Amino acid sequence: MLAGCVQDYLVLWISVRRRGRSLGQMVRDELGATAGVAALVGIPVIITIVIAVLALVVVRALAKSPWGVFSIAMTIPIAIFMGCYLRFLRPGRVSEVSLIGIGLLLLAVVSGDWVAHTSWGAAWFSLSPVTLCWLLISYGFAASVLPVWLLLAPRDYLSTFMKVGTIALLAIGVCAAHPIIEAPAVSKFAGSGNGPVFAGSLFPFLFITIACGALSGFDALICSGTTPKMLEKEGQMRVIGYGGMMTESFVAVIALLTAAILDQHLYFTLNAPSLHTHDSAATAAKYVNGLGLTGSPVTPDHISQAAASVGEQTIVSRTGGAPTLAFGMAEMLHRVVGGVGLKAFWYHFAIMFEALFILTTVDAGTRAARFMISDALGNFGGVLRKLQNPSWRPGAWACSLVVVAAWGSILLLGVTDPLGGINTLFPLFGIANQLLAGIALTVITVVVIKKGRLKWAWIPGIPLLWDLAVTLTASWQKIFSADPSVGYWTQHAHYAAAQHAGETAFGSATNADEINDVVRNTFVQGTLSIVFVVVVVLVVVAGVIVALKTIRGRGIPLAEDDPAPSTLFAPAGLIPTAAERKLQRRLGAPASASVAAPD
Repeated sequence: MLAGCVQDYLVLWISVRRRGRSLGQMVRDELGATAGVAALVGIPVIITIVIAVLALVVVRALAKSPWGVFSIAMTIPIAIFMGCYLRFLRPGRVSEVSLIGIGLLLLAVVSGDWVAHTSWGAAWFSLSPVTLCWLLISYGFAASVLPVWLLLAPRDYLSTFMKVGTIALLAIGVCAAHPIIEAPAVSKFAGSGNGPVFAGSLFPFLFITIACGALSGFDALICSGTTPKMLEKEGQMRVIGYGGMMTESFVAVIALLTAAILDQHLYFTLNAPSLHTHDSAATAAKYVNGLGLTGSPVTPDHISQAAASVGEQTIVSRTGGAPTLAFGMAEMLHRVVGGVGLKAFWYHFAIMFEALFILTTVDAGTRAARFMISDALGNFGGVLRKLQNPSWRPGAWACSLVVVAAWGSILLLGVTDPLGGINTLFPLFGIANQLLAGIALTVITVVVIKKGRLKWAWIPGIPLLWDLAVTLTASWQKIFSADPSVGYWTQHAHYAAAQHAGETAFGSATNADEINDVVRNTFVQGTLSIVFVVVVVLVVVAGVIVALKTIRGRGIPLAEDDPAPSTLFAPAGLIPTAAERKLQRRLGAPASASVAAPD
């Protein structure tokens, strides 16, 4: 509310007033060339980590799950059908096509159970994590170069309505089922910093680990460069920018509830890294029972029965958060609708719903990163200036290839990481995401000061200071901590020493190749941590200098474009007002169409 909503709305407003420029380009325009170069180079690197970890969540949720893979695969032809329907058959009928799409999605989820129990379905759709990685990389490239109306926009419609509808259903389920909170108010691991899921102290890692509903730099990236190109008029910014983040905050509360109602032994069975459970129900039971949790101990049979109840072969070490939310959602909703017989349906419905909006984030992020790289390279002039024209297809294809190669490489590192990709990459993801938010809040604060509203600069300024305190502290610990479970470079040094000593097994690595993997991965993660901090510090220092110069009357002028009167008619909100409906009837326009008329 006080940080995320403010950031999303104001970044959207600033970008709209600059004809939809990307965040990196706005840093260059408002803070100067030095900060601009740092941002235009650093932000694509940061967003690479964000996209890779989000894709990793999908991989962890869908690996060896033919039901889930089939359901998600079907969303692609459904989205393309919706895009063609809106483009050629019924232009402007967003609600109509969304209802059709949701119906087809539900059919895909129901059909997934039948497909998963056929021999050909199990063979085709029971995919390994590495195979899923390559499929996601291919999908990300295709989604980035295809027209927005064909795939990205219809997926946005689907994911938005499904997200809001599902969370509303969960809220009703909470009221009807009256679930009991199983999680303690304060975990025994909160003070020790050696929890079985993530290592590190409560501050700062709590604030960079929980991403849903929190301040997000990824939101700022999409609100600049992508969302402005989809708006029909400025009046729609508040409900999309501020209202969208409020909706996500509600989603976060419900998601927290679904995790908190799970039996704590099953929760840690789902979320403990593979290096502790060895992906075995027996080993997982032994490990989880040794954590000293309250409640009855879990048995291997209990774990296997829990997996079978949701139509899965295993739930051991299904890290990433998506399986936990799906399991909690199934646990809650089957008590309200359908009983035990529908528990598996609810689980896979939740997996489909989560993967759908995460994939929307992946393709939108890939496209946004493509725009940023185009902007950055276009600043060199010459033939590269053509890259700033998004309709130049060779440039779009080349920049998209660079982006998917970057995040695809990190994704493959995470999937093959012996330490568990989620457990090592997620803290870096959280830091990167929050540092990106720090860049966005710096731009917002400077623009507010430049517009002569110094007395209101505290509104983005306070969230900026808190964000920097959290993320820079977390970065310091990941870079310099002597604890190998926290510090990347300490961990790197330990495994490098084992590598040089010719060890064939060390820590979680069971062979020499895995030791080499850890050495490489920790080097990459540690280096990226340093790069992220340097980029953000350069941008923030430049922002402070520009702000002080502006207060003294010697600042860089605003790069805002002159406002242009709208030639489109569209409702300001989701539901047209009486006056808007009257004008729509007079113009003979559908409720969500854009037609030539004064705003």
